[in-house]
Amino acid sequence: MQIVLVGVDHTSAPIQLREQLACAPRQVAALLRAVRQVAQEAVLLSTCNRFELYAVCSEEEHSGREALLGVLCEQRGVERASLEQHCYTYTDLEAARHLFGVACGLHSLIPGEPQIQGQVADALELAQGGSFAGPVLSALFRAALVTGKRARRETGISRRAVSISHAAVQLARQLFPRLNEASVLLVGSGQMSELAARNLCDNGARRLIIVNRTAEHARQLVEQLGERASFRPFSELPEVLVEADVVITSTTAPHTVVTEEMMRAVLPRRQGRPLLIIDIALPRDVDPAVGALPEVHLYNIDDLRLVVDEGIRLRLQEVAQVERIVAEEVEAFARWLSSLSVTATIVELRERVESLRQQELARTLRQLSPSLSERELAAIQELTTRLMNKVLHKPVTRLKEAAAAGRGHVYAEALRYLFDLEVATDEQTSDRDTRQQAGPGSDADSDRQAAAAVSRVGDRH
Repeated sequence: MQIVLVGVDHTSAPIQLREQLACAPRQVAALLRAVRQVAQEAVLLSTCNRFELYAVCSEEEHSGREALLGVLCEQRGVERASLEQHCYTYTDLEAARHLFGVACGLHSLIPGEPQIQGQVADALELAQGGSFAGPVLSALFRAALVTGKRARRETGISRRAVSISHAAVQLARQLFPRLNEASVLLVGSGQMSELAARNLCDNGARRLIIVNRTAEHARQLVEQLGERASFRPFSELPEVLVEADVVITSTTAPHTVVTEEMMRAVLPRRQGRPLLIIDIALPRDVDPAVGALPEVHLYNIDDLRLVVDEGIRLRLQEVAQVERIVAEEVEAFARWLSSLSVTATIVELRERVESLRQQELARTLRQLSPSLSERELAAIQELTTRLMNKVLHKPVTRLKEAAAAGRGHVYAEALRYLFDLEVATDEQTSDRDTRQQAGPGSDADSDRQAAAAVSRVGDRH
């Protein structure tokens, strides 16, 4: 058994190749079903910046890689030469190390970005929903999620602003710590405004006013944000400037939309309340002279870029700490992976000793008085079970330790000989592992379960 990863990302492949490979959630089941023809388990992690196929293969490293590349080329219509030129391959613990780093945001376009954590969880859910992920990849991806959570909890890899919209919201929070009580005006309804609006909502803003020249675009954004957002026509901009505490502007206008003259007329009606204006448009939406007016705090996109650059610098300082967490979790996963080689022996040993316990217990109970109470029978059952567990505890523990050290097969064979257990041939082990990992297995089952998983993932997004 071998874990094999074949993938491309924004550092290894051009966008054209990533576009060809990219899979929508509804397409994942068909691809993974094809992969299962050459592998025991499969999970696909497909995002805008990466396409990574994880599989459990019984073949050697190169044959497993070749088989996966063949399936990808056939299913996604990609030229073999192009894919081989740009893809990377990892196996076993190196594949685990890579995935754990991905979940922490170490390999993201923006270091430490949090969205990848949800994307890893979605990839696992889709694969499990169609019974494509078995015990090995399920454990691998769950360990990756634990690693990502540890990195974000124990380090500052995700704590600083590293996007313009995020930096704008963090700046607003500095002047208005109780953002839920502030009135926030968004001038413009494009992508930058949408990102800022979502960041504002995530940080507790409850009153957002959208002003835009095109009413249709603004109303679409209002519908997405729900009750906390409202639309006002562009002609009412001066009136809304009177109400607002925070203003974020990001229009595509070729000239300023908030002039010094407009603000001089607005300020007396604000009765001395401070106003934070964050201009993230280029060309600028706000006349620079507005920043000199009393009680007005004006920041432009260059001011925010300094915050973003500093945020990225501080995040990169956390990489060594995150890598330490990744190394710890890889070591823990390696111990679990090693224990799989002796799991069958442990199960059969317990079954053999339990069978002997039941036989001897039944013979003893036949010799005792039939008048034993329920409580006495339960006490005898508990005594023999506890004795069995105590006797087996140390051998099982030592066997797992030996497996973690790479010597599990030696002690497993010794136990099989000493306890006269059935010899586990490679073929029997392979058949058992395949059944455990495959799940229900039929195409109909896979389709129904994968469709349900796709629906759940879609609902979350």
